[in-house]
Amino acid sequence: MDMNIRNVNASVYASSTVVQHQSTTVKEAGKETTTTSTQIKQDTFVASGSAQAASKNDTEKVGYEKPKKLSAQQLQAISDQQMTSFKNMIQTMLGKQVKTLNKSLFEGISISAADKQAAIDAISPGGAWSPENVANNILNMAKALSGGDQSKIETLRNAVLKGFAAAEKTWGGKLPSITDETKEIIMKGFDEWANEGKETDTDDKKSVDVTA
Repeated sequence: MDMNIRNVNASVYASSTVVQHQSTTVKEAGKETTTTSTQIKQDTFVASGSAQAASKNDTEKVGYEKPKKLSAQQLQAISDQQMTSFKNMIQTMLGKQVKTLNKSLFEGISISAADKQAAIDAISPGGAWSPENVANNILNMAKALSGGDQSKIETLRNAVLKGFAAAEKTWGGKLPSITDETKEIIMKGFDEWANEGKETDTDDKKSVDVTA
């Protein structure tokens, strides 16, 4: 008995015994024929040594794997998705700016005097939807997306222009002057950003000339 117990403890139980009895009765020409079948599945065991080896292999698979380097195609796909999201965000912001402008112009059943005044304040200098604030927010997002890489300026500029074009399409034509002012500030901001690199290069050259 002790020997049997040790053998069982040294193994890992894999499956249980299954015994199935099945009886089938068929009526044919007034006679009944009964067929009985039995299916037996034997108990099987896996030696504990094998189980330990399998456990060890599973542990090794869980270990740290170094991230795979993205291909040029994958990086381009990520960049394209970022530009699309940026363009859509610009379209949304311009839409809110136009809606706020419309609230500032009308007062009636759906727009109270207080809502109208709040809209006027929002599009006035310093307001949340003023040309300066909207433009600065868009430029800040562009710079964040660039990661400080000025070579992406033109790509970001084009994304902004596409955002404005999409907003025009949504609103059925030319956008109001407030969005034109916003656009001018953004384009000027891109130009100044691009010139920052040129000024740095010029200063570096002067420093080299003086040192020489």
